[in-house]
Amino acid sequence: MTSERKERLSPQVAKQVRAMIMTGEIAGYERLRTERLAERLNVSATPVREALMTLAGEGFVTLSPGRGFTAVPLTRRDLQDVYDVQAYISGELAARAATELTDDDIAGLWELQRQIVALVNEGRLEEAQRVDFAWHRTINRASHAPKLIWYLRMTQEYVPFEAYGAIPGWSRAGCEGHPAVMFGLETRDPVGTREAMATHIRHARSLVLDLLEARGQLFDETQPPRESVE
Repeated sequence: MTSERKERLSPQVAKQVRAMIMTGEIAGYERLRTERLAERLNVSATPVREALMTLAGEGFVTLSPGRGFTAVPLTRRDLQDVYDVQAYISGELAARAATELTDDDIAGLWELQRQIVALVNEGRLEEAQRVDFAWHRTINRASHAPKLIWYLRMTQEYVPFEAYGAIPGWSRAGCEGHPAVMFGLETRDPVGTREAMATHIRHARSLVLDLLEARGQLFDETQPPRESVE
């Protein structure tokens, strides 16, 4: 494998591992052995090691001398904080887009929405996720607020997009939450659009929190640190 190929692969591995941590598939305090993880992801050890170093810089894992990498436990407060910031920024971007989108733009958003519903109903969730992303991206770009979009991308590290079909209710969230946003956009109502988008993001947060709690991977801030586990 060439060094260029490894560079391309490392971010993909980081994205997969990040999603596994965010959905509790990788447990808090779990020791992450490079070779085992490489086998699990069907890649070589080098991009896994590079990915884990990236995730250590992001705070998803820790690196201890002699002990290697360990998954950082997810706490309810941290996740609520991150998603609250994301809800605020997404709501503000949508509010600004409400006065910028043309009738043709809104018609295009409705077409994307119809595609999302059809794909979800057909069980084609990977495709649905891509169209869902395009729906949000169209609204965000219409806001003409590049700095806010940059901040939004920072919070999206904590959104497990790779697990779109694995989180109960996640794939239906767009089907059910987008129409309220669309109504605000159609009526050129920044206030209503802002609230509808923020509510949509907070609903996604509740789905992630519910999954982690069900898997026993949502930790309390007051819990004392545990020893890492194999």
